Amino acid sequence: MNALINETPFRGEDLTAKKIVIVDDYEESCKLLAEILSSTYECSYTSDSNAAVKLINDKKPDLILLDYKMPGMMGVDVCRVIRENESTKNTPIIFVSGAATIDERIKAFETGADDFISKPFHVKELILRIKARLNDKEPEMASELTAANLRMNLLSRQVFVDGEEVNLTPKQFDILKLLVAGKNNLVTREKCLTEIWGDTEVTSRNVDSQINYLKRKINKFNGRIVAVPSLGYRLESQE
Repeated sequence: MNALINETPFRGEDLTAKKIVIVDDYEESCKLLAEILSSTYECSYTSDSNAAVKLINDKKPDLILLDYKMPGMMGVDVCRVIRENESTKNTPIIFVSGAATIDERIKAFETGADDFISKPFHVKELILRIKARLNDKEPEMASELTAANLRMNLLSRQVFVDGEEVNLTPKQFDILKLLVAGKNNLVTREKCLTEIWGDTEVTSRNVDSQINYLKRKINKFNGRIVAVPSLGYRLESQE
Protein backbone atom coordinates (compact mmCIF):
# COMPACT_ATOMS: atom_id res chain seq x y z
CA MET A 1 0.00 0.00 0.00
CA ASN A 2 1.39 3.37 -0.98
CA ALA A 3 1.59 5.94 1.74
CA LEU A 4 -0.86 8.79 1.55
CA ILE A 5 0.45 11.84 3.35
CA ASN A 6 -1.40 15.06 2.96
CA GLU A 7 -1.52 18.42 4.66
CA THR A 8 -4.96 19.95 4.47
CA PRO A 9 -4.52 23.72 4.40
CA PHE A 10 -6.12 25.51 7.30
CA ARG A 11 -8.54 27.74 5.46
CA GLY A 12 -7.92 30.67 7.74
CA GLU A 13 -4.14 30.41 7.43
CA ASP A 14 -4.03 31.35 11.11
CA LEU A 15 -0.53 30.73 12.41
CA THR A 16 -1.94 30.35 15.92
CA ALA A 17 -4.28 27.51 14.91
CA LYS A 18 -3.70 24.30 16.81
CA LYS A 19 -2.42 21.37 14.78
CA ILE A 20 -4.00 17.93 14.46
CA VAL A 21 -2.50 14.86 12.80
CA ILE A 22 -4.98 12.22 11.58
CA VAL A 23 -3.85 8.61 11.10
CA ASP A 24 -6.28 6.16 9.45
CA ASP A 25 -5.59 3.50 6.82
CA TYR A 26 -8.85 4.37 5.02
CA GLU A 27 -8.21 7.43 2.88
CA GLU A 28 -11.84 8.58 2.91
CA SER A 29 -11.86 8.60 6.72
CA CYS A 30 -8.78 10.84 6.71
CA LYS A 31 -10.40 13.24 4.27
CA LEU A 32 -13.68 13.29 6.18
CA LEU A 33 -12.01 14.10 9.50
CA ALA A 34 -9.81 16.76 7.87
CA GLU A 35 -12.84 18.33 6.18
CA ILE A 36 -14.74 18.44 9.48
CA LEU A 37 -11.86 20.01 11.41
CA SER A 38 -9.99 22.17 8.91
CA SER A 39 -12.16 25.25 9.43
CA THR A 40 -10.76 25.52 12.97
CA TYR A 41 -7.55 23.47 13.08
CA GLU A 42 -4.53 22.92 10.86
CA CYS A 43 -4.89 19.30 9.77
CA SER A 44 -2.37 16.86 8.33
CA TYR A 45 -3.03 13.19 7.69
CA THR A 46 -1.57 9.90 6.54
CA SER A 47 -3.13 6.57 5.61
CA ASP A 48 0.12 4.69 6.28
CA SER A 49 0.81 3.81 9.90
CA ASN A 50 4.52 3.34 9.14
CA ALA A 51 4.71 6.96 7.97
CA ALA A 52 2.66 8.24 10.91
CA VAL A 53 5.52 8.55 13.40
CA LYS A 54 7.63 10.64 11.00
CA LEU A 55 4.66 12.89 10.19
CA ILE A 56 3.97 13.39 13.89
CA ASN A 57 7.61 14.17 14.62
CA ASP A 58 7.72 16.64 11.71
CA LYS A 59 4.44 18.41 12.49
CA LYS A 60 4.64 18.32 16.29
CA PRO A 61 0.84 18.43 16.54
CA ASP A 62 -1.23 19.56 19.50
CA LEU A 63 -3.42 16.45 19.20
CA ILE A 64 -3.46 13.13 17.31
CA LEU A 65 -6.48 11.23 15.99
CA LEU A 66 -5.50 7.58 15.58
CA ASP A 67 -7.20 4.52 14.12
CA TYR A 68 -6.83 1.23 16.02
CA LYS A 69 -6.84 -1.42 13.30
CA MET A 70 -4.34 -0.76 10.53
CA PRO A 71 -2.02 -2.86 8.37
CA GLY A 72 1.64 -2.66 9.34
CA MET A 73 1.86 -0.90 12.69
CA MET A 74 -1.34 -1.13 14.66
CA GLY A 75 -2.67 2.01 16.27
CA VAL A 76 -1.52 0.88 19.72
CA ASP A 77 2.01 0.40 18.35
CA VAL A 78 2.02 3.94 16.97
CA CYS A 79 0.67 5.17 20.30
CA ARG A 80 3.43 3.36 22.19
CA VAL A 81 6.15 4.94 20.04
CA ILE A 82 4.62 8.38 20.53
CA ARG A 83 4.54 7.92 24.30
CA GLU A 84 8.19 6.77 24.36
CA ASN A 85 9.36 9.87 22.48
CA GLU A 86 10.32 12.72 24.80
CA SER A 87 9.03 15.40 22.42
CA THR A 88 5.60 13.79 21.87
CA LYS A 89 4.97 11.86 25.09
CA ASN A 90 2.45 14.40 26.38
CA THR A 91 0.57 14.94 23.10
CA PRO A 92 -3.14 14.05 23.53
CA ILE A 93 -4.14 10.96 21.56
CA ILE A 94 -7.75 10.16 20.70
CA PHE A 95 -8.46 6.80 19.08
CA VAL A 96 -11.21 6.97 16.44
CA SER A 97 -12.05 3.44 15.42
CA GLY A 98 -14.94 1.17 14.52
CA ALA A 99 -15.99 -2.21 15.94
CA ALA A 100 -13.42 -2.19 18.74
CA THR A 101 -13.83 -4.81 21.45
CA ILE A 102 -13.67 -3.90 25.11
CA ASP A 103 -10.24 -5.58 25.30
CA GLU A 104 -8.98 -3.42 22.42
CA ARG A 105 -10.28 -0.27 24.08
CA ILE A 106 -8.61 -1.23 27.35
CA LYS A 107 -5.35 -1.95 25.53
CA ALA A 108 -5.51 1.47 23.85
CA PHE A 109 -5.87 3.20 27.22
CA GLU A 110 -3.13 1.05 28.75
CA THR A 111 -0.81 2.06 25.91
CA GLY A 112 -1.45 5.76 26.51
CA ALA A 113 -4.68 6.81 24.81
CA ASP A 114 -6.46 9.82 26.29
CA ASP A 115 -9.84 9.03 24.76
CA PHE A 116 -11.58 6.55 22.46
CA ILE A 117 -14.42 7.40 20.05
CA SER A 118 -16.26 4.62 18.22
CA LYS A 119 -17.36 4.92 14.60
CA PRO A 120 -19.89 6.02 13.55
CA PHE A 121 -19.58 9.14 15.68
CA HIS A 122 -21.54 12.38 16.00
CA VAL A 123 -19.56 15.33 14.67
CA LYS A 124 -20.46 17.55 17.63
CA GLU A 125 -19.26 14.90 20.09
CA LEU A 126 -15.94 14.60 18.26
CA ILE A 127 -15.40 18.38 18.28
CA LEU A 128 -16.29 18.68 21.96
CA ARG A 129 -13.91 15.87 22.92
CA ILE A 130 -11.12 17.47 20.90
CA LYS A 131 -11.77 20.83 22.55
CA ALA A 132 -11.73 19.22 25.97
CA ARG A 133 -8.31 17.67 25.30
CA LEU A 134 -6.94 20.91 23.86
CA ASN A 135 -8.47 22.99 26.63
CA ASP A 136 -10.08 25.11 23.90
CA LYS A 137 -12.04 27.21 26.33
CA GLU A 138 -12.06 30.87 27.09
CA PRO A 139 -9.84 31.73 30.06
CA GLU A 140 -12.12 32.01 33.07
CA MET A 141 -10.52 35.30 34.07
CA ALA A 142 -11.16 36.95 30.70
CA SER A 143 -14.08 39.32 31.13
CA GLU A 144 -13.28 42.02 28.58
CA LEU A 145 -11.97 42.36 25.04
CA THR A 146 -10.74 45.61 23.52
CA ALA A 147 -9.69 46.94 20.12
CA ALA A 148 -8.81 50.62 19.77
CA ASN A 149 -11.85 52.57 21.05
CA LEU A 150 -14.09 49.50 21.17
CA ARG A 151 -14.68 47.57 24.40
CA MET A 152 -16.62 44.34 24.93
CA ASN A 153 -17.77 43.24 28.37
CA LEU A 154 -18.10 39.47 28.06
CA LEU A 155 -19.97 39.09 31.34
CA SER A 156 -22.71 41.65 30.72
CA ARG A 157 -22.51 41.17 26.94
CA GLN A 158 -22.32 44.91 26.35
CA VAL A 159 -20.36 46.70 23.62
CA PHE A 160 -19.07 50.25 23.87
CA VAL A 161 -17.49 52.47 21.21
CA ASP A 162 -15.96 55.66 22.62
CA GLY A 163 -17.78 54.90 25.85
CA GLU A 164 -21.17 54.85 24.13
CA GLU A 165 -23.10 51.59 24.28
CA VAL A 166 -23.92 49.90 20.97
CA ASN A 167 -26.91 47.56 20.91
CA LEU A 168 -26.16 44.29 19.12
CA THR A 169 -28.17 41.13 18.61
CA PRO A 170 -26.77 37.96 20.25
CA LYS A 171 -25.42 36.72 16.91
CA GLN A 172 -23.78 40.06 16.13
CA PHE A 173 -22.17 40.13 19.59
CA ASP A 174 -20.77 36.61 19.10
CA ILE A 175 -19.39 37.44 15.65
CA LEU A 176 -17.76 40.62 16.96
CA LYS A 177 -16.30 38.65 19.85
CA LEU A 178 -14.58 36.26 17.40
CA LEU A 179 -13.27 39.18 15.34
CA VAL A 180 -11.94 41.16 18.31
CA ALA A 181 -10.41 38.08 19.94
CA GLY A 182 -8.56 37.40 16.68
CA LYS A 183 -8.00 41.03 15.70
CA ASN A 184 -5.74 41.57 12.69
CA ASN A 185 -6.12 37.87 11.86
CA LEU A 186 -8.57 36.13 9.56
CA VAL A 187 -11.76 34.66 11.00
CA THR A 188 -13.28 32.26 8.51
CA ARG A 189 -16.96 32.02 7.67
CA GLU A 190 -16.75 28.33 8.59
CA LYS A 191 -15.52 29.22 12.07
CA CYS A 192 -18.44 31.61 12.55
CA LEU A 193 -20.95 29.03 11.34
CA THR A 194 -19.51 26.27 13.54
CA GLU A 195 -19.09 28.26 16.74
CA ILE A 196 -22.13 30.50 16.53
CA TRP A 197 -24.81 28.64 14.59
CA GLY A 198 -23.70 25.12 15.53
CA ASP A 199 -25.88 22.44 13.93
CA THR A 200 -28.43 24.96 12.60
CA GLU A 201 -28.59 24.71 8.82
CA VAL A 202 -27.57 28.14 7.57
CA THR A 203 -25.20 29.33 4.86
CA SER A 204 -22.28 31.75 4.74
CA ARG A 205 -24.73 34.40 3.52
CA ASN A 206 -26.06 34.58 7.08
CA VAL A 207 -22.56 35.52 8.25
CA ASP A 208 -22.21 38.15 5.52
CA SER A 209 -25.59 39.66 6.36
CA GLN A 210 -24.79 39.93 10.08
CA ILE A 211 -21.37 41.44 9.31
CA ASN A 212 -23.01 44.18 7.21
CA TYR A 213 -25.37 45.07 10.07
CA LEU A 214 -22.44 44.98 12.49
CA LYS A 215 -20.36 47.39 10.41
CA ARG A 216 -23.15 49.96 10.43
CA LYS A 217 -23.69 49.66 14.17
CA ILE A 218 -20.00 50.18 15.08
CA ASN A 219 -19.34 52.86 12.45
CA LYS A 220 -17.49 55.03 15.02
CA PHE A 221 -14.95 52.26 15.66
CA ASN A 222 -11.35 53.36 15.00
CA GLY A 223 -10.67 50.43 12.74
CA ARG A 224 -12.54 48.40 10.19
CA ILE A 225 -13.89 44.98 9.35
CA VAL A 226 -12.53 43.91 5.97
CA ALA A 227 -13.59 41.00 3.81
CA VAL A 228 -11.00 38.43 2.79
CA PRO A 229 -12.26 37.11 -0.57
CA SER A 230 -13.70 33.58 -0.45
CA LEU A 231 -12.53 33.06 3.13
CA GLY A 232 -14.00 35.35 5.75
CA TYR A 233 -13.30 38.58 7.58
CA ARG A 234 -10.57 40.36 9.50
CA LEU A 235 -10.95 43.12 12.09
CA GLU A 236 -8.18 45.69 11.63
CA SER A 237 -7.62 47.82 14.70
CA GLN A 238 -5.88 51.19 14.84
CA GLU A 239 -4.40 51.08 18.33
